[in-house]
Amino acid sequence: MHPDVIEGAPGKCPRCGMELVPGNPLGTANYRLRVETVPAVVKPGQKTKFRFHVEDPVTRKKVTDYAIVHDMPYHLFVLSRDTSVFMHEHPTREADGVFALEVTLPKPGHYVLISDFFPTGGSGQVLTTPIVTAGFDGDVMSQIPTLTPDTSWTKREAGVDVDLRMAQSALVASEDLDLPLHFVNASTGEPVKDLERYLGAFAHALIVNEELTEYIHAHPEETLEGTDIKSGGGPDVVFHTLFPKGGRYKAWIQFQRAGKLSTVSFTFRVLRPGETFTGLQN
Repeated sequence: MHPDVIEGAPGKCPRCGMELVPGNPLGTANYRLRVETVPAVVKPGQKTKFRFHVEDPVTRKKVTDYAIVHDMPYHLFVLSRDTSVFMHEHPTREADGVFALEVTLPKPGHYVLISDFFPTGGSGQVLTTPIVTAGFDGDVMSQIPTLTPDTSWTKREAGVDVDLRMAQSALVASEDLDLPLHFVNASTGEPVKDLERYLGAFAHALIVNEELTEYIHAHPEETLEGTDIKSGGGPDVVFHTLFPKGGRYKAWIQFQRAGKLSTVSFTFRVLRPGETFTGLQN
């Protein structure tokens, strides 16, 4: 999850708390990823099978063994270039060892597939694959969003108010930050204390910048991997993260209650180091 964190002994990541995975500290090269689509032409509104062929960058051998990270061997995020479409899926291993998944893209356009996995004996990988559907006659530049920072940092979903409790002026790039979230029952105002374990934690986050060049796959400080804890989370969940540079970002927060997975999103601006917040969102 944080490939820059390397330790000489088993333990937990000091940044996100997850169990460290054995790997090769010298194996930092990006693995080769080829995405096969069946049928070959991706059509909006139609199921497409995506098969993810991963190859070792040195031996060129097919990779079929992956470490389990946050309860899964392969995490896949599907984003439309305008950020209006968000999917977090988990491909499954087929008979030939290749991970695959059927996905229906809802509208014509440009999409980005983000593959997040850890080859056994290698290093953590976050690889992106662009996809353009049939029926899209525009250009990629036309779909680059101009994200508008939220005026309210309380979002409601599935009867829950999720409150991002920090000041805009505290969002500064290149600094270790805590992102505290507070969960409240929207109808009663009572604190939510029944969040369920989802992917090894009581919540999950993907954060991207406006250009889709920076990706942060985050989990709360309190991770549950290696424990028998399945529920009882909330009302406070804290993500520990670092924004690599200033600019506008969008974060999708996922949480689960009573077996139902819900997603809320926040859009905000991260200040450059040394920049002073003036109250203007630009």
